[in-house]
Amino acid sequence: MDIHQFLELFVGRWRSQRSDHQFGQENGNDGRSLLEINALSEDDPDLIAICQKYDVDPLTTRHAVRTSWEEESLSSIKPKGSALIVPVPNPISPHKGLILSKQGKGIYEFAQDESLTIHSVTSQGVAEERIWYGNPNLRFRVATVLQSSYVGDRRIQSSKFYSEIRIPRSKQ
Repeated sequence: MDIHQFLELFVGRWRSQRSDHQFGQENGNDGRSLLEINALSEDDPDLIAICQKYDVDPLTTRHAVRTSWEEESLSSIKPKGSALIVPVPNPISPHKGLILSKQGKGIYEFAQDESLTIHSVTSQGVAEERIWYGNPNLRFRVATVLQSSYVGDRRIQSSKFYSEIRIPRSKQ
C-alpha cells in the first residue's frame, strides 16, 4: 500500500469507538460517534480557501477530505462537527508532506509499516496522531497531545485511542 491508497481508504462512513484519558486529572472517557468522510474536488471552495490561507496551489494537494462527525449518545445533546483535511505531498519525498486544516498546518509521514503519523501544533500543545488499518474496513488511531513547558520537556497531556469500523453503504 502506498500513501495514495491509504488516503483513498479514508472515504466512507465509519462507526468510531473512543477511549481517552486526561493525564493529571485521573479521569477517563469513552464515546462513540459516526464519521462521514467525503473526498473534495479540486475546485471545492473550502479547499481553495484553505490553500489560499497557506499560499499553496490547490493542484498540489492530494486526497483532500471533509470529515463530519456526530457523537452517539442517549442524551439529547449530541456534539458534532466537521473539519477539512488537506494533504500536500512533498514533491521530492511523496511519503512526507504538509497537512492543512482551518485549525492550522502540520506535517505527515507515511511509514514503511503502512501507518500515517501527523504532527501539528495546537493551542494545547503538540498533537501527534498515528493512523493505521487492520484491514480496509477497520482503522485504528492514537492521538496524543504533548505539553511542552521548556525545550526537551515533553509531558503527555491527553491520549485517545480510536477503533473505527466502516459502515457499508446500502444498495439502492
